[in-house]
Amino acid sequence: MASLWEDLRYGLRMLTKDLGFTIVAVLTLALGVGVNTTVFSVAEAALLRSWPAKSPERLAKITATTPQRRDDYFSYPDYGDLSEQSRLLEGIVAYSRHAHILRVGSESKLLIDEVVSPNYFAVLGLHAERGRVISAEQSSAAGPAVVISDALWHRTFNADPQMIGKQISLTGRSYTVVGVAPPHFRGLDRVAPADLWLCATTDYGSGGLRDRGNRDFELLGRLGPGVTAEQARVELSTLGHRLAEAFPAIDKARDVGLISERERLREAAVPTLLGMAAVGLVLLICCANVAGLVLVRSEMRHREIAVRMALGARRARLVRQLLTEGALLASAGATLGLLLSSWLLTLQPALMPPAEVEIGFDLRLDAPVLLFAAVTSALTVLLFGMAPALQASKLNLVPALKGDEPVARRRARRFTLRSTLVLAEVALSVVLMTGSGLFLQSLLYTRGINLGFNPQKNFVFFDLRTGVADYDGPRTFTYLQQLREKAAGLPEVKDAAFALRVLLSDSEGGRAAPVSIPGVELPQGQKNIPIKLNAVSLGYLRTMGTRLLAGRDFSSEDSPAGARVVIINETMARHFWPDKNAVGEHITVDGKDCQIVGLVEDAKINQVHEAAEPYMYFPFAQHPDSEGTLIVETVGDPRPLITAIRREIRGTDPKVPIGIRTIHYLMQQAFWQDQMAAGFAGTLGLLGMFLAAVGLYGVIAYLVNRRRHELGIRMALGAERRDVSRLVLGQGLKLAALGTTIGLLASLGVTRLLSSLLYGVKPTDPVAFAGSAALVILVAAAASYFPARGATKVDPMVALRYE
Repeated sequence: MASLWEDLRYGLRMLTKDLGFTIVAVLTLALGVGVNTTVFSVAEAALLRSWPAKSPERLAKITATTPQRRDDYFSYPDYGDLSEQSRLLEGIVAYSRHAHILRVGSESKLLIDEVVSPNYFAVLGLHAERGRVISAEQSSAAGPAVVISDALWHRTFNADPQMIGKQISLTGRSYTVVGVAPPHFRGLDRVAPADLWLCATTDYGSGGLRDRGNRDFELLGRLGPGVTAEQARVELSTLGHRLAEAFPAIDKARDVGLISERERLREAAVPTLLGMAAVGLVLLICCANVAGLVLVRSEMRHREIAVRMALGARRARLVRQLLTEGALLASAGATLGLLLSSWLLTLQPALMPPAEVEIGFDLRLDAPVLLFAAVTSALTVLLFGMAPALQASKLNLVPALKGDEPVARRRARRFTLRSTLVLAEVALSVVLMTGSGLFLQSLLYTRGINLGFNPQKNFVFFDLRTGVADYDGPRTFTYLQQLREKAAGLPEVKDAAFALRVLLSDSEGGRAAPVSIPGVELPQGQKNIPIKLNAVSLGYLRTMGTRLLAGRDFSSEDSPAGARVVIINETMARHFWPDKNAVGEHITVDGKDCQIVGLVEDAKINQVHEAAEPYMYFPFAQHPDSEGTLIVETVGDPRPLITAIRREIRGTDPKVPIGIRTIHYLMQQAFWQDQMAAGFAGTLGLLGMFLAAVGLYGVIAYLVNRRRHELGIRMALGAERRDVSRLVLGQGLKLAALGTTIGLLASLGVTRLLSSLLYGVKPTDPVAFAGSAALVILVAAAASYFPARGATKVDPMVALRYE
């Protein structure tokens, strides 16, 4: 400990003596550690953090699989059967995410809620901070009850100690607050935190709870003591087969299983490693830069090191001293990096997609993140400190003490190690730039996808939740029709329509209805198949810019009293009527006969990258609902008209809550994921290229300084300035070219891991490879130019007096 304390004191003295070196090294390391810690914080919150419950390792996600896909949703009767019949699970909870409008005074707020089974909090092992939680014993108490989050209690109700027992209004219905959830608990979704918990048996419609085809709930089970995940999986599979035999029309070919916590973490490892590998390259470049700085500094200290060795210091002792200095640098860099990371985490709200509710991960510098930062800091010491320390302690003692160690050998050794570091930096920056080029091309491809409507129009969407005002379907239709006429009569309004939902609304497709098709045999002998639908007004297709491919649009004759009609998309027509025209055919929807009168192009329902699927459009008059969206197309920017249209809506019925979105808002939501991927990759690529350029500049500048005598002799013997410039510039370009070649070869293997994240571009796209190589070479040429220019200004007389 005494010698360690001496090493620390001496290391601090040496680092404070050379503040320029220390500041540059610490800032470089802080950049690498800060970026890595930030990305790990996001990965930990999004993928790696355990369930917010007691003994989370015993929780398991219950899933179902069909021949087509995995399905995480169950009906409430399915939950009841599995919960009652399972003997290996201590308990199963059901939860379904919805949204409610909280009215406080004259203000309304849209909040995320979880409709849960009565045993939700008991199975999770959670207790209320105040009051009580929802329980099976008290779920049938008079009046609907609600548990609110601690965040909502503080944010909206000012932590009112008398909150328990008070009434609050949620979507026009009165609820009694029975408890406040524990601090930091915001439900089981990692992106959109919940603020309300409602009991399914009192809040969910009785029809929905009894409907076995209404799969609206996710299930989470707790393994019993000593029960393995495999044993529970076998039991659930058996129970799933029983359900399939008992209800073949709904559950046939549907198998039930589970994903344990260990398996969930294993699934999360792949995207986590991909993200960390990308930022890990930045950390490697930072370490290579600092290693180059340490190497220069150790070469300048070779006489000091030689004296210490002459006085009896062992090589291991010297290596430890130099590594101690590296540890001090890494500690300072990690501390500053944590400060940088904490600031970067505060930028999350600005980077999240636009939403009507609070969204975002619970980012914090908790114990796993701090442990990661500590391990990263320890690795940086080895990455940038070990090689320079070993080389610095390997001296030819007598020549070093005389100050005349053979120049050729110093130069050869120095050139080899420093050049290796620069090659690594350039190669890593090429890998990063190639990846960013691929993501940029993927984004451009996504931007060009046909969405099934015209996003270039000036739209504004008014989401009207008429159910809050106790509107039924027909009354909602009349209300929306009145609003459409009023909006269409406003100046600067080009067109207006309304629909049950707007495309790309990310609501799992909205409504679906069971469809049976005469003469078409459905898979597995099913009598019907659920197909998603939308209910739209007259002129909806024209307003949205959706192309009608065959047949006709809806007309005023398609009234509630008229024959039921439907328009289908081309995927549905191609799937069920591949060899004939679908227009004029009849289908049965919800037990009612409908005639297909039109065929439209496919449109994106939830996401831009989703595969096309069958979809139906009904006249709103024949398929009314207790909510809808008014769609207004304006001549210019729609934002100035929002106030006027909102005034018309308020004047028609002030009790109806309004949600407002522009087309810009909708497109930001739709392309957010692709923009974030391209932005993340592009930022890392530019950062890596900048650091590599700095490293290359440092190498060339250092070599020019060490070769001033040689360059002076060359110029004294008649060398032109352009010859000296060409000599120095060529040395830098050779390093850059070799590093670029290595980087391109490495990119061939690395980019294949990105294939699942790319759209419309191959992972070996030659444009991305060639563009990244050309850009890195240009930057390397610029980084080498300035030292080369400085070399031409060497005064031969001064350089000849060098020794």
